[in-house]
Amino acid sequence: MSYCLNLHCQQPENPSDVEFCQTCGSNLLLRGHYQVIKPIGNGSFGRTLLAVDLDRFNTPCVVKQFSPQNHSLLSTNKASELFKREAEQLLKLGGNPQIPTFYAYFEEDENLYLVEELITGQNLLQELEEEGAFSEQKIWKILYEILPLLKFIHEKQVIHRDIKPENILRINSSNSQLTGKNLKYQLVLIDFGVAKLNNQTDQNKMGTITGTLGYAPIEQIRGGKAYPASDLYSLGMTCIHLLTQVPPTQLFDPFSGELIWRSLLIQKGIKISSNLEKILDKLVKDLVKERYQSATELLIEIALIPTKKGKAKPESQNINQSEKTSLEKFPIHQKNPDKVSQIDVIVQAEIEAWKNQKKSGQLADYKQIKISDNNGDSYQPITPKLSYNNHLNHESELIDNVIEFDRKKANLLPTKTKIRNYVELSQLWKTVQILKDNTAPINSIAIDNHGFILASGSDDKAIRLWNLQTGQLLHKFLGHTAEVYAIAITADGRRIISAGDDRTILVWNLQKKTIADRFYSYSGSPYSHRDGAIFSVAISPDGETVASGSADHTIKIWNQRNGELLYKLHEHLDRVFCVTYSKVNNIYTEINHSQNQIFASCSADGSIKIWQVGCCESLRTLRAHSGGVYSVAFSSDGKILVSGGADKTIKLWDVDTGELLNTLKGHSRGVLSVAISSDNQILASGSIDGTVKLWNLQTGKLLDSLCGYHPVQFSPDGKTLVSGGEGGRILIWRL
Repeated sequence: MSYCLNLHCQQPENPSDVEFCQTCGSNLLLRGHYQVIKPIGNGSFGRTLLAVDLDRFNTPCVVKQFSPQNHSLLSTNKASELFKREAEQLLKLGGNPQIPTFYAYFEEDENLYLVEELITGQNLLQELEEEGAFSEQKIWKILYEILPLLKFIHEKQVIHRDIKPENILRINSSNSQLTGKNLKYQLVLIDFGVAKLNNQTDQNKMGTITGTLGYAPIEQIRGGKAYPASDLYSLGMTCIHLLTQVPPTQLFDPFSGELIWRSLLIQKGIKISSNLEKILDKLVKDLVKERYQSATELLIEIALIPTKKGKAKPESQNINQSEKTSLEKFPIHQKNPDKVSQIDVIVQAEIEAWKNQKKSGQLADYKQIKISDNNGDSYQPITPKLSYNNHLNHESELIDNVIEFDRKKANLLPTKTKIRNYVELSQLWKTVQILKDNTAPINSIAIDNHGFILASGSDDKAIRLWNLQTGQLLHKFLGHTAEVYAIAITADGRRIISAGDDRTILVWNLQKKTIADRFYSYSGSPYSHRDGAIFSVAISPDGETVASGSADHTIKIWNQRNGELLYKLHEHLDRVFCVTYSKVNNIYTEINHSQNQIFASCSADGSIKIWQVGCCESLRTLRAHSGGVYSVAFSSDGKILVSGGADKTIKLWDVDTGELLNTLKGHSRGVLSVAISSDNQILASGSIDGTVKLWNLQTGKLLDSLCGYHPVQFSPDGKTLVSGGEGGRILIWRL
């Protein structure tokens, strides 16, 4: 059959052996040798047709006819420009088996035509509709095939700008014209009509706003700009669509602007590996600078993901070896990387806070950090900026030999229990219990007001409930999808509040051993904090409010009874590591009301802030630490606030005046946790130097030094101290 290209022809179908349409008389052969068989697609500016090239032994091909109808001159001119651009891009990218080969571009009878290679198969959207949600294995295969292709086109300075399931074809190998080695590629990228050159010389110029809503990143939709990272965003959204079987436009929470694909997977009972989850999360970051900057960067990261046997994935072996070698030296690409925990986050903050204070000659011992610009795969070492206020004139000694914390190399003598006291005064405190149910690091502990129940949260995503008197494991709560960093128990002992790296705050019913509530920052949002882990939660003494501090630099105050977000505080300039309430009313108000309550927060920005419940501005800001502040605690009378920081010191403050009362020195590394006994006599501090130190709160004298780690917490009677230990242990010390 021969098909007539006249858009107004009433009967376009003709016998294959005629040269002119039997209905309208139009010439049936384009340029004398392209014979159109039938239409296979339509659009507002033209249509796509199946054809054969008579000069190439009837080789099948695709003809795209540009013929706008009822459009404005401006839109027609722009569409014409894009149509021509597709031809130019196909020509420029010729030779890649995953891109249709360009044959011709011409004008005939006032219509524009583009002729390209015919690739048989179905697109991934059709495959999704026929076979259902893609498995994780299929998603990995898509990444393995599409990323090298994106690397190729980006190196040619081309940005596709419209990656989506409809534009990725899976080759039908039985009918494909691709033969030989080309058959190893199953996926082909089509529709380069909106592709553009990656012109780095004029980044401020507004580009054409184009792309498909949901798949296109914000820089394309709002500013018409596109980078290699923009295509990677679209690839990430494509993978998420294929995993969830939900279009991207339905994956956004309109109130918070967040993606809710993880919660959808949980609802559907679909589990994916943490490696894939983290990759997809980084691909679809809102900010360009927070995404992967090149396909090569992601390819190398995927290649170095260990398998169960500790070997690289076999599918990644085709990555260029020189690229692999050149990137392995950077920390992000180390083989068999240790699981990132809360301690890793805090140690990294400590390193960042001090690295610039080293002399240039001393920086050689530090690992370099990888960066990449938006154009290509160039990398260079940089020195991180201080994460706290650089203009504060606080001086202190430099941290010497700062290295990444490794628990396996902690300075502990190998005894039967692997726990020992190693100074003379340690005879005051004895280890009476060593609790262990896992090997994952303990991040947070809480003790109920009666001193009977101990709750712990760890890197294995679980919350454990212990009998503090006997050491018996009572229950294990499972519900978080990432590391648990924070735990608090309500005053009545009926509920636990927990939070962590999954950005959610969960409420647990201790009697029913079930999830009782989840705090939502906005209606429909699956997250309590939009960006970053939640490092701390605290319950007010009257049980009415809950405060949470997060890596998104904010503090949120919640109604403890119904999970309602009351207000958000955003004065800190960096991660909020700790929030804690004073147990007594403060001096700032004259009436006795719940709003008399104050709480304190500390941050990686080096500041401590004192707040009053109900006020959206801090009452006082305390500064004296030379780096990030990791932990704060009030004395039971509410008059003293204690803080521990990256500068290895513990500082005591007068809550009423903000005066610095004392500075305690003794730790050799950052102080991650502080606690005060109920009689206000003893201060405990836990550090990543592997020690827990006990101080006289009034004199500042060092009383005892124990072998353990953060977190630290006193029982209500002050006679029991609980601390973290090596390898997921919880240590219980008593006088």
